[in-house]
Amino acid sequence: MKYIFKFLQTGGVPLTNDLMALIEEAYGIFEVLGDLSGNLTILSGCDITGTNVAPGIVAIEGKLYYFEGGSIISTVYIHKEDIAKTFEDQTTKTLIEKRTVRFGSGAVNYNWSDFVKLQTLKEIQSKVDNSVSRQEFEVALADIELLKLKTAPIVNGGVVWAFGKPVDEIPAGWKECTDIRGKAVVGWDPDDPDFEDIGNSGGSKTILLTVSQLPKIKFQYTRTLPWSSGSGGGFSGGGNQFNIGPSETNELGNNDPINIMIPHFIAAFIEPNLP
Repeated sequence: MKYIFKFLQTGGVPLTNDLMALIEEAYGIFEVLGDLSGNLTILSGCDITGTNVAPGIVAIEGKLYYFEGGSIISTVYIHKEDIAKTFEDQTTKTLIEKRTVRFGSGAVNYNWSDFVKLQTLKEIQSKVDNSVSRQEFEVALADIELLKLKTAPIVNGGVVWAFGKPVDEIPAGWKECTDIRGKAVVGWDPDDPDFEDIGNSGGSKTILLTVSQLPKIKFQYTRTLPWSSGSGGGFSGGGNQFNIGPSETNELGNNDPINIMIPHFIAAFIEPNLP
């Protein structure tokens, strides 16, 4: 303290204006607590029981005030009261300006719901002691930044995953990607016209071969021709030529579609469904 007042002495204490000015300066130092407390804070008291608030000390715009308490309503205000005293020259003047905070309305009102009760220094120190160190915090922050990079496709959308459980067990934050029902996912290839457009689909479970798709093969068979003696004494029809008409083999296939499905496992594809 800058000043230590020793009033408890014999001989009469001279209560002069200079002494009173020093006293005002001394207790004015405590106003720094208002600056530390901030605005609309509760330093002590103001405990709520039902719909009533107990008296206490509050800070409003960096100044400390006694709060009178009472039945809760939505607003409080700073009540001002001038206390007059008669001076030695028999004139009556305002000696004390009393300011307290009350429930109600005044020239300037403050919402009671905006007041916050400050924790004690002991409570704050306990939280500091149990908090992480700066180094631990920076390590955790680096891990979070790396995790954000890794999960960006999920957060931003556009990723689908195979889910090997029933669709009614899809976890929260995800949903079935119905666009991929009954389809396999193929990698994008900008150099292949069949796979150059992301989002396109195609293909079939079966194919039906056409003639042009058959392998190039030849069928050989032997045909026995009957001998016939004509007027020319040669083969049937005269002369030295065979007379052979068109011949066909029996049909070999049944024109059934070919199943081209590869061995597979059925799973639902899911995609992010984040808020």
